[in-house]
Amino acid sequence: MRLITGGLMHETHTFSAEPTPLDRWTVSRGEECRVYAGTNHSLGGVIDGCRELGIELAPTFFALATPSGTPDRETVETLVTELVARIEHALPADGIVLTLHGAMVGEELPDVEAEILRRVRAITGPDLPIAVTLDLHANTSHELVELATIIVGYDTYPHIDLNDRAREAVALLADTIQGRIRPEMAFAAPPLMPVPQAMFTGQPPFKTLFDRAFALEAAGAALSITIAGGFAYADAPVSGMSFIAVTDHDQAGAERIVAELADLAWDLRAEMRVENVPPAQAVAAAIAYPEGPVVLVDVGDNIGGGTPGDGTVILGELLRQGATEATVIVNDPAAVQAAFAAGVDGPLALPAGGKTDRRHGDPVQVRGRVRLLYDGRWTHEGPENAGVPVDNGPIAVVRVDGVNLILTTAKTAPGDLQQLKSAGIDPARQQILVVKAAVRWRGGYAPIMKHHIDV
Repeated sequence: MRLITGGLMHETHTFSAEPTPLDRWTVSRGEECRVYAGTNHSLGGVIDGCRELGIELAPTFFALATPSGTPDRETVETLVTELVARIEHALPADGIVLTLHGAMVGEELPDVEAEILRRVRAITGPDLPIAVTLDLHANTSHELVELATIIVGYDTYPHIDLNDRAREAVALLADTIQGRIRPEMAFAAPPLMPVPQAMFTGQPPFKTLFDRAFALEAAGAALSITIAGGFAYADAPVSGMSFIAVTDHDQAGAERIVAELADLAWDLRAEMRVENVPPAQAVAAAIAYPEGPVVLVDVGDNIGGGTPGDGTVILGELLRQGATEATVIVNDPAAVQAAFAAGVDGPLALPAGGKTDRRHGDPVQVRGRVRLLYDGRWTHEGPENAGVPVDNGPIAVVRVDGVNLILTTAKTAPGDLQQLKSAGIDPARQQILVVKAAVRWRGGYAPIMKHHIDV
């Protein structure tokens, strides 16, 4: 058996002023894709799954970019064209596995994933089995379901099952090719658009939804069930919550499952509301808390949701209230350059953050001393993306009164303690840790935190 794999991943925040040009993308071609083998990543799961099942795999093209603003038409066309061309060149094959996100929006192209499937189907025809992996925040559609043979979405948020779900997709695709199963899929989309905070799968309401889905799978009612919470910051016609059920030659059963889950989600809609604490109140509570670390979750500047990561509202409050042993990361390439010019132990005075837009606070004037300068390269220790390397570009750590201000050249969604450890910060010894996130932070930070406050 021979499979082809390729993919494109971007979670597009269409309200963001931050562009996503071609040079912001990390691209792997052909055998370069195998760098993901053994990692907790979707592409890693495809590679590992094929190896475990003795399947020949032809990797073609994989590109991803940190969540940010809408890619322009030329960028999207360049990426999609190369992906499809490389898949066509790799044919013939017994099947294809596409590792996609599900919430990518391009300029004048509101559903990039469906466009990828349209173009791939144009070269393969309707009969070649195609499996697709999707993020839990995917904005899915009837068209995507009609074009794919199998769709498997993540079951966790924070996303700690990327490798597992991709291996599941490979196994289902192999069973399809060998005639052991005949997949049928159904789709339902209730009129709901929950915010990311509500989608934490460790507690209701999403735990309630997934528990029911797992029970249906365990009972043999479905081969796989995808619960896609959707991505509210992608302003597109397909945005919102959806459900996909894959059954073995049982279309009516698949339809019943997605209808049941959509009804359950509607009944749980009141539990999807969230409330945040005002910044001044949150900082005061964190300072007064008897033991740290207290995690202040800056949900308004959620890097994993495409914001710029240079928000300053909580930083300003930490300085105004005299916080000590507090750590905050702010993405500010210009400030990093100034810190490198000052050198280690050199004084630094400048406006930090707030340079991309005014939605996340104005620049904050800081005066401190440079404590560390380094290249910003580190590797995820997990659980999410374990083994995947990161390059944040040059990083400066500046001590400003009692605050450790980590200035980055390129943003990374906070979910891994190695990001702080690589900057010389022992997170367990901090009183306050600020994370620009919604839920992803829990994977790395929850085991050490004493308390958290959504701000």
